[in-house]
Amino acid sequence: MAANFGASMAAAVDAEVAKYRELQEELQKLRSDQQTLMGQQNENEMVKQELDLLDDSANVFKMVGPVLMKNDLEDAKQTVDKRLEFITGELKKTEKSIEDKEKRSQEAAENVQKMQGAMQNAAAEAARQIAAQQQK
Repeated sequence: MAANFGASMAAAVDAEVAKYRELQEELQKLRSDQQTLMGQQNENEMVKQELDLLDDSANVFKMVGPVLMKNDLEDAKQTVDKRLEFITGELKKTEKSIEDKEKRSQEAAENVQKMQGAMQNAAAEAARQIAAQQQK
């Protein structure tokens, strides 16, 4: 019976470790996505600053496929502003997801530690019982 108990505890620990690893992989992907969004945000901030320097008579062009098309300055500013709004929203969602995954990952790590401690205590108790039986 002790072997069954130990095996089931080991299986539970393995499942919790797998959950922890999965959360870590998801965290890594979210952080990569966050870095990409931050890069896009910086790029769009620079574009916005450049557009703000232009006067109303300046020609602005937009890349559409392989072709540069003339674009109205106000349209370009509005497009960049909307893009920045979208990127900021996505960054907030990503940061919230990262916080959630970090919390869940921490909980999984604590569960693994508790389970491993319980397994060690059970193994020590089983060893004591065997030693006591052998001394009789």
